[in-house]
Amino acid sequence: MTPHTPPAKRWRLAASGAAAIPEDILVSEVLARLPVRSLLRFRSVCRSWRAAIDGDPRLVRHHLELSRGRAPPSVLDVPCEPRLEDHWGEARSKEMEFRRIRHGAAVDAELMLAAASPANRFTAVIDPVHCDGMVLVPTASGELFVCNPATRELVALPPGSPSVMRGAVAFGFDPSSNTYKAARIFYRGVELVEADDDEGGEGVEEYDVGHEVLTLGAASSWEPTDDPPYYVAPIRPICTRGAFYWTAAVGRADDPRPTELLRFCLRDETFASAEGLGLIGNRDTLTELGGRLCCAHARTATGVDIWLADDDGPRLEWSMAHRIELLRPVSQSVLPLAADGDELLLSVDRRVLYKYSAASKAVEEVLDMQRVPDLYGGRPPLPLRLVHHAVPYVESLVSITRRNY
Repeated sequence: MTPHTPPAKRWRLAASGAAAIPEDILVSEVLARLPVRSLLRFRSVCRSWRAAIDGDPRLVRHHLELSRGRAPPSVLDVPCEPRLEDHWGEARSKEMEFRRIRHGAAVDAELMLAAASPANRFTAVIDPVHCDGMVLVPTASGELFVCNPATRELVALPPGSPSVMRGAVAFGFDPSSNTYKAARIFYRGVELVEADDDEGGEGVEEYDVGHEVLTLGAASSWEPTDDPPYYVAPIRPICTRGAFYWTAAVGRADDPRPTELLRFCLRDETFASAEGLGLIGNRDTLTELGGRLCCAHARTATGVDIWLADDDGPRLEWSMAHRIELLRPVSQSVLPLAADGDELLLSVDRRVLYKYSAASKAVEEVLDMQRVPDLYGGRPPLPLRLVHHAVPYVESLVSITRRNY
């Protein structure tokens, strides 16, 4: 008998005990509760674990449900170098970073993925959108990337229809088909229409606007839909309850144009007008908060109103949920990221995270995202000041190219 015999016997006993665990319990009560990083390592344990982690929809869905329920919610930061914005669509970078920020009693962060492109492919980032662990990243060159930072999967979407100016891109889940879809607004052309001599005034610009949808999968392609009935502004849309909501301008350019929301139903792929809040300003944002459509309206230099919509009936019914006074003036925008009890997490001016307490009406700074690298040991060369695109985030096993959900 060799000295290694007892450990071998103990290993056989442990393996026998593990094999006795019912498969459904193993998936629902053990694997589904582990972080994605651990699950990817455990793929090599045995064939059944690899099969479950790679493609068992029960595990993928349950893991996602548990991730959504964890509190406090996480934030994903997709930083962008200022030079990429200063030289729009021309300056390029060889890396695109995805940083997860956790906040609670203490704040910590990790660099989840630094996606590399030897050809310096990445241009400036424009308003990323998150859905179920995946992030759609539009860029100034018109290229679109979808990334799952937890699984380290990064996919460049195929080019869409040509556009004479920058449009907007939506991303979300379609429950009617159990698929994830992206949509883009593009502009075939713009024409200056002269004003009538009798009426006086200046001419107006008329846009030829198109819309197309792509379903994520191995052979994704853009499919045209009916054109939007109005001009759609290049403002980040939002997806909630099986529909994309776009910001449309429905009047003449010199009114100024009143704005309303256009609802694009993913089930039947049709547009319909939805009740908006009147004029949507340059500092206002649309997002999804607690499963409801949300608009953050910059009321004053420091005042922000948070509006939520109920869409149970034929029309959107808006109500003001919060009236917030920030610590300093807003120069760009306020984006609500997540609600946790009576607390609201806000991203302000693509730089600072704030927490607002509905109970005390108090606002406190959570983190200056410029200092995130300090939390995981990386320090960018100063005085580099990045632009920080923050989105709400839950990690998942959802695949971009395979239907594993």
